[in-house]
Amino acid sequence: MMVRTLRVAAVTAGVLLGLVQTGHAGQCGYEYCWGAVAVGPGGAYGYSNSWGSEQGAYDSAMSGCQYDCTVIRTFYNSCAAIAVADNGGWGWAYERNRELAESSAMSYCMDNGFNCQVKVWSCSF
Repeated sequence: MMVRTLRVAAVTAGVLLGLVQTGHAGQCGYEYCWGAVAVGPGGAYGYSNSWGSEQGAYDSAMSGCQYDCTVIRTFYNSCAAIAVADNGGWGWAYERNRELAESSAMSYCMDNGFNCQVKVWSCSF
């Protein structure tokens, strides 16, 4: 009887673990879900999300800004943002949600310039 109880508990734990993992899998499955944010001169910007590879996310963001971006950052399983200042200074960050990413990017931007504004953001889960 004890062995049967242990088997039932092990199967139940395995099923519950599978449900938890499925809930967090996202569009990209169980691997990294890559995204990228990019900005360039003259207001160029690009972004990407839900790529299975870092290079795919990078290339997609560059394509989105018509290859005119000079700052590009990749991230995975999170949100990211780039803020740009009037004097050309900038800041970027990645966090667990859009609001935190934008807030952190603004904070880093203000360390490098003034009148910062978020120019691009993306989330990839």
